[in-house]
Amino acid sequence: MAGLPAIRESWQCSSQGSWVTWLCLELDPILEPRMLLPKSLPTRKAIHRVVPHLTFPHRVAPRPGTAPRPLGAAPEDPWVNLGGVAVKLMEFQPAIEEILGRASGVNAPPLGVCSANLDHIRHFGSGGRWSGTLEKSGAVEWLTLVDGAPLATQARRLTSRSWPRLAGSDLVGPLLEAAERRGLTVGFLGGSVETQRLIRDRFKVERPQLKIVGWWAPARTILGDPQASRRLAGMISESAPDLLIVGLGKPRQELWISEYGAMTGAGVLLAFGAVVDFLAGHIKRAPSWVSSNSLEWAWRLALEPRRLARRYLVDGPEAYVRLRRNSGLALPPVVPGQRLNPDAAQQGTAVHSVDVPEREPSRAPGSFMPPSSTADVAVVVVTYNNEDSIGPLILSLRKEAQEQSLKVVVADNSPNHRTISELSRHPDVIAIRTGGNLGYAGGINAALSAAGEARTYLILNPDLRVEEGSVLAMRRRLEQSGAGMVVPVLLEDDGTVYPSLRREPGVLRALGDAALGSRFGSRPAWLSEMDVDEESYLHGHQVEWATGAALLVDAAAAKLVGAWDERFFLYSEETDYCHRMREAGYSIWFEPAARMWHTRGGSGASPQLVALMSVNRVRYGEKYLGPARLVAFRGAVLAAEVARLGKSGHRDAAWALTSRRRWDRLPHAVRPVEREI
Repeated sequence: MAGLPAIRESWQCSSQGSWVTWLCLELDPILEPRMLLPKSLPTRKAIHRVVPHLTFPHRVAPRPGTAPRPLGAAPEDPWVNLGGVAVKLMEFQPAIEEILGRASGVNAPPLGVCSANLDHIRHFGSGGRWSGTLEKSGAVEWLTLVDGAPLATQARRLTSRSWPRLAGSDLVGPLLEAAERRGLTVGFLGGSVETQRLIRDRFKVERPQLKIVGWWAPARTILGDPQASRRLAGMISESAPDLLIVGLGKPRQELWISEYGAMTGAGVLLAFGAVVDFLAGHIKRAPSWVSSNSLEWAWRLALEPRRLARRYLVDGPEAYVRLRRNSGLALPPVVPGQRLNPDAAQQGTAVHSVDVPEREPSRAPGSFMPPSSTADVAVVVVTYNNEDSIGPLILSLRKEAQEQSLKVVVADNSPNHRTISELSRHPDVIAIRTGGNLGYAGGINAALSAAGEARTYLILNPDLRVEEGSVLAMRRRLEQSGAGMVVPVLLEDDGTVYPSLRREPGVLRALGDAALGSRFGSRPAWLSEMDVDEESYLHGHQVEWATGAALLVDAAAAKLVGAWDERFFLYSEETDYCHRMREAGYSIWFEPAARMWHTRGGSGASPQLVALMSVNRVRYGEKYLGPARLVAFRGAVLAAEVARLGKSGHRDAAWALTSRRRWDRLPHAVRPVEREI
């Protein structure tokens, strides 16, 4: 995007003679309505109501990364695993003191603070879209506190004692009072321009000594643009807030803090959802008897049924199941740059990845290295009649070879020499003819065998154009996350994002896709294999698999996972490879800073290829699903084809699914007697 919108207003605000900079960015009119915990005063300490029961004492885990406490020392506040999230159990006042201590401290990484409820578990817990994202950011240290009643109950089960619920709306009042006394500076990020004006007017009367250094109301387009977000963080840094209250809504606020929080210069960033609306006095909080009986969710649902019905009635039960199944005293892995030891993946043992020094760049900027050299990246491309599209891809890769060493290997499955002739214009490209049509998986295996040694392998479709800096961005994500594979954003020719991220195939997802197709894209994740949520394509996170147009694979992971399964020929081969990558103990990450343009015209669209796509889904099910699930899965895939008989190719697909004998008539590998190298 062009950049941050112009600052709308700037004026002086009287607060004991201090200047307050009002920086309001263009307000996005479609920002989500703010979540309010309606209660009149923020000063009441919310305590979860405890039902006595018999328990046995447990050993409570210390804070991640800390040394054992000396004998006789005072006990430290414990950390526990609640639904796959590392949560620190604290009393109210110690939590306030720890936050304030970090706000005024020096030589420490910024502290991100959030209060966890079931919605937090849904987003960041085990099986959530953003699972592991905050812990792997590295630049921000996170303090996650208990908020929701189910989490407080689960914490009591684990530790045999009750813990208070520390919601952001309960913490913000005491934090602002202490900041006013101690002279700490405060900034506000989030909320509308009008909401921030209301807070400012109230603070003139209620908190005249509070030093507010800036107000920022960014549009959603700003938050979703990496360059604009970095500029926004730089503007905040110039105002130097000690405490930055971030009210962007979950999970956007946590994700933004994780990626850009360290650039703001704030000592503490409070991911407190809708406290800006609460401070503005828009909605009253729930009465004490409601919150003390764990019915605050019902109060909020009654106030905002349209906005909160799905959260509490659809997503909430699923998050509660995750909470009960995935909680314990053993903390989830939180160390940045970890890789699971493949031999100990089932036990959850982690080992640090070894830092590999940068290789020497190509001899001339923009040139590719020979197969005998060890490159940072070996680019692997499989072609089939791609003489028109391979040239632009090679030119885009030359820009990537200026700051890192690349070698490019093309395996050509074409029945003629036109693609090879086009590649002869680039003598530093390693071009081989397979001598037949080995398919995508077979072509990748042929190219990998000719590629030689490399630190990473980048598998690309020939009809891609790589945006400058994308390969470096993927490599950075690979090292930062300790992943085995990283995938980029894929863009259509008109600049729209192609929904390339996928979820593991299953019976319910196949049924959901069969019945609904591309309609109701916001349906629950367990009812769709495709991830079409726009938010998923704005932030880096773990994924289950992605379309195979562009995949950066760590060399050690590639060696462990082995060759691509050539039985798939075309379609589902990347689903299988990603499945084996995860089985080997490696994660797969999406990197939004890496962008590639994809015309998606490489493999054509004949009726037989449509049929092959469905057949290979069943072939995948045969490999990984049990007999009973396979019958249901095959029925769901067949139902999807029957529902679309009027469209080209789906009649062929339905017939192919009814008889395995028809599978042999579909496109398959054509191998030469002796492969030409």
